Amino acid sequence: MPEPRTRIKALNHVGLTVADLDRSIAFYTAIFDVTVEGPWDRTGPGVGKVTGYPGCSVRQAFLNFGRADQLLELLEYTNGGVVVDPANGNAGAGHFAVVVDDVDGLYAALLAKGHRFVSPPMTTSPNPLFYGRIVYLIDPDGFRIELYQPLEA
Repeated sequence: MPEPRTRIKALNHVGLTVADLDRSIAFYTAIFDVTVEGPWDRTGPGVGKVTGYPGCSVRQAFLNFGRADQLLELLEYTNGGVVVDPANGNAGAGHFAVVVDDVDGLYAALLAKGHRFVSPPMTTSPNPLFYGRIVYLIDPDGFRIELYQPLEA
């Protein structure tokens, strides 16, 4: 018998574990028009229990991209796990995409400021769900942020 499935109401946030919360907040707020909620210090036995790292503490902030139901959570652990390689091809890695008006212009401006990318912008193959200009920006911890400019098929 198949497992029962729960219908979700919405995807609320995506969380990223970062090495330095202040550095990551500075990176994201310099590039994107976001509001920072926090940071907050989370400590106590409940934090260790829910995260699976007894004795850890967490600094937490949310980046609000203009909608309260589309948040990016940044977490800095003390006494947490190990550093991993977040490159897209590694199992367990992830990325998120943000919609922008001009991928090529943003790429040129950020490249001139020394930001790193996986490649120059390119156009995806057309499909009903996703067609446009894309490029992966790399954040200070090596995490990939897809900059996506939709195109008409």
